[in-house]
Amino acid sequence: MNWLELAGIASHLFAPRSCPLCGELGRFVCEDCLSTALSAPAPLPRCVACGGPSPCVRHGTRYELRALAVHKDAARELLLCSKYGGAGGLARRLGREMARLAPEGEGWTVTTIPEHSHFSVFPRVFHLEWMARGFSDASGIPARSLLSWTRKFVPQKEQPDARSRRDLPRDCFACTHDVPGKIVLLDDVSTTGTTLERAASCLYAGGAKEVRCVAFSVAARG
Repeated sequence: MNWLELAGIASHLFAPRSCPLCGELGRFVCEDCLSTALSAPAPLPRCVACGGPSPCVRHGTRYELRALAVHKDAARELLLCSKYGGAGGLARRLGREMARLAPEGEGWTVTTIPEHSHFSVFPRVFHLEWMARGFSDASGIPARSLLSWTRKFVPQKEQPDARSRRDLPRDCFACTHDVPGKIVLLDDVSTTGTTLERAASCLYAGGAKEVRCVAFSVAARG
């Protein structure tokens, strides 16, 4: 048993689990609610470099993003609960669902957008680590931390508009380890795609040959 699993047990002891949508006890999310959240057709693949459909004329599948749901209604509520509810088991469960987005073939490694630096009296497990663990559980693709922020940036969720989100500096990420050739880059939600594009570009510069971006949800397009 590793520290992530121990943290999950501790969270259940202090805050017994229940489905965040219907309140059913004993589950991080009930299967009916999860099915409802993912009942709509999945968004079409898009290119996070230019915003168009993927494969695109300029980039092919180099910056392709696939997601399970549009970021609204039950899907949005589930993701917010996994991110801020403190129960890593829900994030892990959503990560298992995301494994259906895993690319075919062998030799892939899954990594995540890194957590922004913060100070906390009590250590916590980053929800994307739980999602990557669930993704790995269901897909068999090993998970590794490969990226870090180069300095403190205002998180994308705190930016006032889409233009500000797209102004994220191109050197905002650095590779922390040797980069494998085939990488699944995992995030929870993609709004403009800028964070994923910057991270994918960093991984390509670090030696990756193929990067496939996956997210639980993407922002609805107007």
